[in-house]
Amino acid sequence: MGIKGKKEGIYRLLGSILLLISLVLGLLLGFLTLNNLLLSITLILITVPPFALSILLKLEQDFFVNNAKRFLYLLLIENIVVNSIIFAFYNTSVALTSVITSSSIILLIICWHFSLSIYKKNKIIFFICGVSYILVNTPILLDSVSAYHLFIINLILLIILSLGLLLIISAELIMKKKGWLKYI
Repeated sequence: MGIKGKKEGIYRLLGSILLLISLVLGLLLGFLTLNNLLLSITLILITVPPFALSILLKLEQDFFVNNAKRFLYLLLIENIVVNSIIFAFYNTSVALTSVITSSSIILLIICWHFSLSIYKKNKIIFFICGVSYILVNTPILLDSVSAYHLFIINLILLIILSLGLLLIISAELIMKKKGWLKYI
């Protein structure tokens, strides 16, 4: 006798892996879009700590789990400080591009972090962040048609992300319909 929902569980895991791939592509796209060493460093400063915290929380490291709110507040303060520095040293257009790029990657990190959660509130956050990323990057995709390499990377990213979201959501709907998945 097999495990109930094994195939659907594999689809959820595959969807989460696709979200992780889209996260890596999103970082690559961010570096190519910003095309400036200082802005790339700020992108790293803004996106790597939340990604590292997400991994540590997924690994359920006690220190990080017990102090998760404190770390989130520190990340928020760091994000505000780094973005303020960007606005102080760059013109508004470049600063907004940097803020939108880093914010969209943070949306992807949050989406990936909650992708396999069984808590209803977390599933809502997962869905909202994934759809928000698509909504933010679709105009960027259409604007990058002239820069062929950016257009292709962004298109691939959006396709992989959409496929990952679709796999996770459809697998969970099937599992929920069969009574194998109960949201808490």
